[in-house]
Amino acid sequence: MKAKLIMAIMYAKEETLDECKKELIAKYGPIREEEEPYNFDQTTYYEEEFGTNLKKQFIIFQNHIQTNQLANIKHEITEIEKEFSKEGKRTINIDPGYLTDKQLTLASFKPRIDVKQDIGQGVYAHTVIDNRTETFGHTFRDYRDHLQFFFPEK
Repeated sequence: MKAKLIMAIMYAKEETLDECKKELIAKYGPIREEEEPYNFDQTTYYEEEFGTNLKKQFIIFQNHIQTNQLANIKHEITEIEKEFSKEGKRTINIDPGYLTDKQLTLASFKPRIDVKQDIGQGVYAHTVIDNRTETFGHTFRDYRDHLQFFFPEK
């Protein structure tokens, strides 16, 4: 099935975001839409690796993907994150996923059989929004807060 490629990018420095987006555009094509970056202060989980004052931005690419490409894309993204790492720590975190007319699904390396589907290569599909507005207990708060970006009113 065809879907829009989406990425959530978390970072501490604007220049890192800018350089990363250039690489993502070279690999996946032009950006169709992008949300304004926002302060990502919903968890302290990433502070040890990234520091504080983190920002996050959602982007949607113009080119569509086949949903069965998601596992490969997750591995490609991991390599890009490694390229931007310094002293063994990431400077950017990129969560790829796909967006259909009704659903937002992310790729994850973390298994959780009750809410994620094994799609191969050690990757799990994690649907965080369904039927355009339905979120779940496992849906990250910032995805709930940005429903309008993912599913704008027609």
